[in-house]
Amino acid sequence: MALRKDIEWRYEASTCEQERERLGKALGTGTDASWPSTRYYDDPCGFALEVLGIKLTEDQESVLRAVVEHMRVAVSSGHKIGKSVLDAVAALWFYATRDEARVIMSSVTARQVDQILWRELRMLHRRSKVPLGGELHELARSGLKSSDFREVVGFTARESEAVAGISGKNLLYILDEASGIGDDIAEAIEGNRAGGARVLMTSNPTRTEGFFFDAFHKLRWSDTNPGGVYCIQVSSENTPNVRERRVVVPGLATHEWVEEKRREWGEDSALYQVRVRGRFVVKEEGRVVSLHTIELAEQRWRDAPCEGVLTIGLDPAGEGGEGDESVFALRRGLRVLELLAHRGLSEEAHLVHLMNLVREHRLPRERPRVVVDREGPIGTRVWREIKAYLERFDEENMPFVLFGVRASDRASREPDVWDRQRDALWGNASRWLRAQDEGGLGGAIPEDTRLEAELHAPEWIPGPNGRMKVTSKKDLRKKLGRSPDRGDAVCLAVWDPMPHEFVVEEEKIRAPSRLDPFSGAIDPWGGSRGLAR
Repeated sequence: MALRKDIEWRYEASTCEQERERLGKALGTGTDASWPSTRYYDDPCGFALEVLGIKLTEDQESVLRAVVEHMRVAVSSGHKIGKSVLDAVAALWFYATRDEARVIMSSVTARQVDQILWRELRMLHRRSKVPLGGELHELARSGLKSSDFREVVGFTARESEAVAGISGKNLLYILDEASGIGDDIAEAIEGNRAGGARVLMTSNPTRTEGFFFDAFHKLRWSDTNPGGVYCIQVSSENTPNVRERRVVVPGLATHEWVEEKRREWGEDSALYQVRVRGRFVVKEEGRVVSLHTIELAEQRWRDAPCEGVLTIGLDPAGEGGEGDESVFALRRGLRVLELLAHRGLSEEAHLVHLMNLVREHRLPRERPRVVVDREGPIGTRVWREIKAYLERFDEENMPFVLFGVRASDRASREPDVWDRQRDALWGNASRWLRAQDEGGLGGAIPEDTRLEAELHAPEWIPGPNGRMKVTSKKDLRKKLGRSPDRGDAVCLAVWDPMPHEFVVEEEKIRAPSRLDPFSGAIDPWGGSRGLAR
């Protein structure tokens, strides 16, 4: 017994795969012949504790028990409730307890599949108290495979044929961020359910249409619909860390985080309901930018093409030091690189910060574009300060090209659609972010809670003569408790100005010759030209 305990200790402490395999065989486990085991066939919680060596939360255990009892389970949750751990445990449990088990894991992006889901599964497999055997690869596509034809593999949701074209007598689909997965995947999986496939879907409820939303509504399990989807809602407010007001499980939502979001978004806001409480918010139709669009834009940020001319959107603020922020939004191609916010800047300080950003981010021989909100006294003074600086240079040596946008002007693009320039700016930003929904390449933004709230707050309002207007800045101040400075800066950064939009004071100036080929045409996609073909 002492020898076995020593081997078990050495197995758990070893960092060498060959040594762990040798010790596993000495323990009489770790080979494919040891699995599948019927001991935990209906006990995924026991498997997690006794085999994987992890204690699950009450919510995680409830979900796993539901997977045993129901063919389809959908989990709508807030952030940081342990979804990736839950998915990985479910995958390994099914793999280890079923003959010829096949587990297909999928999510919206390759990063979500390989760097989050698959990384979690590899760690659990590697650190398990009892060796699980099988050949474990670094990438989800290559998967975890045993000699007796059991496997766990992962694909992105874009690879619909790979996700759907799999069959087997014991088949489990695990769909993470399911709210963003297309209906074509759901339809293909439904075809495989005829053979008895199970489905576990986990997601933040950001989208109010599609198969994940339908699972919680018209497809929901009930006594009168026993074949429906069994639905569970998990709130970030219910993690052990929040309940006990201390870190019990590292990585899960904390009491401090929940309180921060309560103050930042407001308990009744859509962002709080979706991202903390895991509840669907159905009134999204009139939003300029929906939560689903924001979520997808954040998810694809790391992988978004970053090519094209550097564009800096500047929404200036005054020197008061309180209230409004001066925000610089930097974009290259389809990616908003970063947002830099300052308070209390003078006109000269705006210029200094701008020049530092240009020097830091521009490429050799590149002439970046700077788009400035020149509305009102503050915007006008900052605009004039930057313009006066550029007048020191001839056209050939100009460090960047300056554009001024005045929100109250008539829309310079699609004047029959938008009422004012501000409405056109927000409409263009909405299109830029939503392009992926329409078959193109959508824009990407970094995760920023203030930006999220500011992008989600505006709604469309019918304006004069049928033209569209966005919620006024005055009303947004009341709603947010501040000006939407970050949202406005992003709108400026993704606005690719045309030659006919070069305006100085009340006069038009000559556009640089390198832009002449556009001939005044409207081109809201100039920063990503060539990428969407």
